[in-house]
Amino acid sequence: MEDLWRYIKETKKPIALYGTGDGADKIMAKLEADGTLSKVQGVFASSGFVRDRSFKGFKVESFESCRERLGDDLIVLMCFGSSRSEVLTNVDKIASQCEFYAPDVPVYGKNIFDKAFYEEHKPEITRVTALLEDDLSVRTMVNTVTNKLTGSIAPLKECETTQEEENSLISLPEEATFVDLGAYNGDTVLKYTSLCPTINKIYAVEPDKRNFRKLKENTSHIEGISYINALISDTSGTTHIDISKGRGVHEAKEGGDIMSTTVDDILQGQKANFIKFDVEGNEHKAILGAKESIKKYRPVMHIACYHRSEDIFDLPLEVLKIRSDYKVYMRHLPHVPGWDTAFIFV
Repeated sequence: MEDLWRYIKETKKPIALYGTGDGADKIMAKLEADGTLSKVQGVFASSGFVRDRSFKGFKVESFESCRERLGDDLIVLMCFGSSRSEVLTNVDKIASQCEFYAPDVPVYGKNIFDKAFYEEHKPEITRVTALLEDDLSVRTMVNTVTNKLTGSIAPLKECETTQEEENSLISLPEEATFVDLGAYNGDTVLKYTSLCPTINKIYAVEPDKRNFRKLKENTSHIEGISYINALISDTSGTTHIDISKGRGVHEAKEGGDIMSTTVDDILQGQKANFIKFDVEGNEHKAILGAKESIKKYRPVMHIACYHRSEDIFDLPLEVLKIRSDYKVYMRHLPHVPGWDTAFIFV
């Protein structure tokens, strides 16, 4: 498989960045480290986001004007993520007119999933692939790796599934307890209580104060819910964070203080039937903090695996060290780049 970053080093084609912000910053930092930043010749945005502005010294253009200026033989690098149908339709339109890639730069962490990273961790990736439960899971793993290495969006489309199909893997007993880690604004509390009406006890954990307020507002009509405004981790106590970092507060090195807690401390020995992990790159620590609950009760688990480059092999291996009797599925919902990818343990 071609390494996108190596290909960029070798090509003489001009590069245009699609999007601005944190994703573009990370991609430009990688290009600068590789000595290829000078190949970036333009920045464009979707219609409605062009406006009269600049980014990193480039005037933000429309795709049409950027293509007209640089020619048809250009490379476009997508610098943001989206699951919105209108955005994905626009992505397909742009990709039909030029060379198009969605580089994999991690949401958190510094490990870039390049050829060297793949070769270093090929044994773990191979091991996890062999442990997956069905053909779609294997295809999702293989295509996710291909996407991460090549930046091509075609492999993601080939392994997409629907929310309904993913939901079909989750079956809960009567009077089930649901632990929502990264409850955000209550969207997944609403989703899973609708999907699984047997849920009668919920622990909703969200560290960000603004999101926490929205969480309580949006789910106040639900009975049996306990709200925890804390960072989920492998230890309980006080964590020093940058409160401006939003959902990814655990990444910060300076800022305010926030309480951290663990699943085991939340449950205090009580049974959990279902745990959802989507904690912005802190999934590994959250699994460690749920070790006793996983070992004792073997809850169904939905664990996001796209925040860090190592998540696709590190997270399932960590869970299976605790309980080796899980059936492990891997699913990807429509999204570019390969976010909305998760392991489901049943």
